[in-house]
Amino acid sequence: MREEHILEPSSIHVESESLRVLVAEPDPVSRELICSLLEREPDVTIECVDGSRLIVSIRESVPDIVILDARTPSIGRATAWDALGLKSPLATIVTAYDPAELTAFTSIAVDLLLKPFRAERLEIALDLARSRILRARTRLDEREKAVGRTQFLQRLTVEAGEKIVLVRVEDIQWIESAARYVRLHVGSKSHALRRSMRSLQAMLDPKRFLRVHRNVIVNLDHVDEFHLPLDGNMFVKLNNGVALPLRKGNRSVIRKLLQRNQLSV
Repeated sequence: MREEHILEPSSIHVESESLRVLVAEPDPVSRELICSLLEREPDVTIECVDGSRLIVSIRESVPDIVILDARTPSIGRATAWDALGLKSPLATIVTAYDPAELTAFTSIAVDLLLKPFRAERLEIALDLARSRILRARTRLDEREKAVGRTQFLQRLTVEAGEKIVLVRVEDIQWIESAARYVRLHVGSKSHALRRSMRSLQAMLDPKRFLRVHRNVIVNLDHVDEFHLPLDGNMFVKLNNGVALPLRKGNRSVIRKLLQRNQLSV
């Protein structure tokens, strides 16, 4: 189905964060029209090349969206980015005058534009590209969050007589060392765990758990106040009323640790 339309100046409005767009068009007229339309967008950074610089430009600028003509010389007969030794851009839009030339790019293109086309048709292609990029970035965020959730302990098992108790790490209010054991304080209960303070600390999320003393780690989610007087003993007060000692003379260290954890005192 050939679209008998021409590119016309029009406002292309696509919502999302800023994107880097590379336009690689051998035809100067098409390149100028496409780029002039994209230049009206406040949320895109555009690079327009004649097609011979397609591969170099992708390697240099790492664009989010690539708009290219099916006959761009630098791609030759390749119809896949890995065949060119390139990592696939987040979205690719392919243009051509011959519909048969577009078919080969179905697997890599988010949209195929048959020339000549109207500005509205380019707008649809950009919307599709944005949707794909948004999905890709969302998946990446979810993977990163999943890694963040799984790289630290989520629960501990402790033996209590003939029982094995599951303790959620987020419920632990504070931890104290006791010889070859550590004691986990959870509400009105405490559980002994045969593990060193140092090894346990290495498995806890440092944004949640802070070692405030050689023998004490606190869960910042359960902390009400840090008392750092110029004279006298320093201590941390939990939201259950328990007061725990801080390292003597390490006021500045405590402040730095808290700032690193995005807290201030």
